Amino acid sequence: MHAFLIDHPGRAINVVMEITQVLLSAQSSDGQIRTVAEAQLKQFQEQNLPHFLLSLSVDLSSEQKPPESRRLAGIILKNSLDAKDAALKEELTQKWVSEARHTSSLVIAKVASIEIPWREWQDLVGRLLKNMTQPDAPAPLKQATLEALGCVCEEVMNQMEHSSEVCLAAVKALYNALDFAQTNFENEVERNFIMKVVCETAMSKGLEIRQAVLECLVSVASTYYEYLEPYMQSVFDLTANAVRVDEEPVALQAIDFWSSICDEEIHIQEELGEDGGSSSPHSNFIKQALPVLVPLMLETLPKQEEDQDQEDGVWNLSMAGGTCLGLVARTVGDAIVPLVMPFVENNATNSDWRSHEAATFAFGLILEGPSVEKLAPLVRAGLEFLLNAMKHQNSHVKDTTGWILGRIFEFLHSATSECPILTTTNLPRIMSVLLESIRDAPNVAEKVCGAIYFLAQGYDNDGSNSSMLTPYLGDVVSALISTADRTNEQCEASFICI
Repeated sequence: MHAFLIDHPGRAINVVMEITQVLLSAQSSDGQIRTVAEAQLKQFQEQNLPHFLLSLSVDLSSEQKPPESRRLAGIILKNSLDAKDAALKEELTQKWVSEARHTSSLVIAKVASIEIPWREWQDLVGRLLKNMTQPDAPAPLKQATLEALGCVCEEVMNQMEHSSEVCLAAVKALYNALDFAQTNFENEVERNFIMKVVCETAMSKGLEIRQAVLECLVSVASTYYEYLEPYMQSVFDLTANAVRVDEEPVALQAIDFWSSICDEEIHIQEELGEDGGSSSPHSNFIKQALPVLVPLMLETLPKQEEDQDQEDGVWNLSMAGGTCLGLVARTVGDAIVPLVMPFVENNATNSDWRSHEAATFAFGLILEGPSVEKLAPLVRAGLEFLLNAMKHQNSHVKDTTGWILGRIFEFLHSATSECPILTTTNLPRIMSVLLESIRDAPNVAEKVCGAIYFLAQGYDNDGSNSSMLTPYLGDVVSALISTADRTNEQCEASFICI
């Protein structure tokens, strides 16, 4: 029996196989020959049922074939299509339906590859998407539709210059279909196909297509985390390239992929901490990627916009990379500190405000996640530098520094801590800087108000009626009231402190 070739999971390119001799051998009086032939028939049936049945049909219908092989071909063909046992009969019926759906998906994609370059069948993707959005659509229909969308994406890639709009629509439809793809992702062949289509389409020349594909990957990260391990090296290469050289909309989605991975691993760790078990396996993707992922995110921090500290809702590479870096710190804890501190030390004294602010920002991002014991010595050593930075000529640097002081007080300051950050020695200097900086530009004053709030909160549980902050309360309240009198809405933060 000739071996058949595969050019795609599930697609054989040989149509019919010569199985006459195998059928005859399966009836041999020699037990060894018969056993080998039966095993060959079973393997052929399991590997490619449609071609197996077609080969049986050809043998059965040919008058040139021996009667013995034709007779056995007919018996096997009948038994492959029907069964006396009700359960087995239902299983065979479902197999036929499944094969039909799979074949239909391939046919749809092939027809689309012919029609689409001629601007025909423009409503194809919309009609497929409708299958996914109908509440009463059966699950098998949604699974087959998802496969069809993947096939269409793969086929139209070959005519991308003619069909970028259709490819974009197909990718967006694929994105909308991912929530219904649990069964597809559980199947290794279908999962490999989906990920292959997604990763290959990510190399498209179309900006919107690349962005949409990365959005698909973000969705996969949050929905099918447990299936990602075989693809992570390819995905890292793809996302790293997007962050470094692609347009900002694509790079933002690439960063969001890693933020989503962090979210999943933080959730798993929280589940493990609560009851010692988790519904999802922990693959430690962030820990494994740490030596290359952290430098990648650090590269984004100096890419700030001039006035981003003055506007709400600004989202750019610096903000996205910073958010991801903060999530990485929460995911891996102490392990991130030695990877970030060289960047902080090398850029903190840089005369370029972007480098200076990026270093300060990076330090602030790792304050949540690592242990107090790991961070406290670094904070104590760098506190005077941060206080001096509150007088920097660049408003953006002052804004970020005020934010970092607030995070230091929020995560590391406690009156009962064994590693105290605030002491009777440094508190006067800290309060002097805060009370002076609260009169700065509204965005800086807002951050200072937050810092004062967390500083005061750290004394809540010291068990006494007074604290080291008590001598400063009069000046603090007066400064907060003066700040609240400003007309700028950003100064509403002062009311929270009061």
